Amino acid sequence: MNGKTLLGLILIFLSYAQVLIPQRMFDEPSHIYFGYAFIPGNLLAFSATLFTLGVILLSEGVCQRFGGASLWEFASATPRRLLRVTLTAAACGLALELVGQWLGKLWVYPYWTTWFYALVVVPGFAFYCVSIVESYLAVKAVLDAHCKGSSGVVRAFPVQRKGFLGFALLAGAAWLFGRWYAEHGWTFAVVRPVPQAPPFFYLLLAFVGGWLVAEWLLWWRRSPSLVSSVLSGYWVPVVAVLVSSVVLSCVMETQNMLHEYWRYIHFPGPEVPPSRVPVSVFATWPLQYAVFLLTASVLTPALAPMFWQRRVQ
Repeated sequence: MNGKTLLGLILIFLSYAQVLIPQRMFDEPSHIYFGYAFIPGNLLAFSATLFTLGVILLSEGVCQRFGGASLWEFASATPRRLLRVTLTAAACGLALELVGQWLGKLWVYPYWTTWFYALVVVPGFAFYCVSIVESYLAVKAVLDAHCKGSSGVVRAFPVQRKGFLGFALLAGAAWLFGRWYAEHGWTFAVVRPVPQAPPFFYLLLAFVGGWLVAEWLLWWRRSPSLVSSVLSGYWVPVVAVLVSSVVLSCVMETQNMLHEYWRYIHFPGPEVPPSRVPVSVFATWPLQYAVFLLTASVLTPALAPMFWQRRVQ
């Protein structure tokens, strides 16, 4: 175990200190400033920061141990690249928030206010996106070190039609969202849940459309992608997405169930005990990995080989 791995585990462990905070501080919050519950909000924000930073450091340590690609080494090579990776992470996080929260109304932040949300949404989701990508790279590094097989060399696959289908699905999803909100009205609600939300199917339609468009763009650039890695016989990326999403979702969602720093609403299906999280949340966790990894591959092409090809030592 190297220093990064140990420090990451310590930070994740410390993030569970929120269990020691009395429940009354969350049920009846004090020190309200401009609508923001200062004490419970900041305590949970600090815990979430420790956890996210811990995941990043732990993942970097695993990548170092197993000879995997390091996102930090890639990003910090030059100031320009660091800026580009930061902006890419912010764009990926906002893409998820735009579809899932602004349009889908699938979650809210009960301890926040609208002005606080405006301050933290961009850096917060950039930070979160980095942790998701890092967790994927860590699992991929372990699998690459132990699994033999194809190197994931990119082949040229005729996916032009999939690109057209992707744009059509995105247009269809936009039309369905527009029609639904024209009938029911749209409200910017990030703190309190709204009574109604568009059908969950609309979001799945938008995801499939965006996925196909991203695959088409990467094919057009002759860059590797999730589909091209599979068709090349390299299954590690798919397995890494599934394994990392299962592990991280179980840890993160069960920790959040203590005080609900974020709260899920309008997700279909029964809740999974003891987390009280709908089963559809866990089922769709891998989709956010696909959103972040594919969007980042499109916005920063140099990341695509790191995500979708076996690392050559």
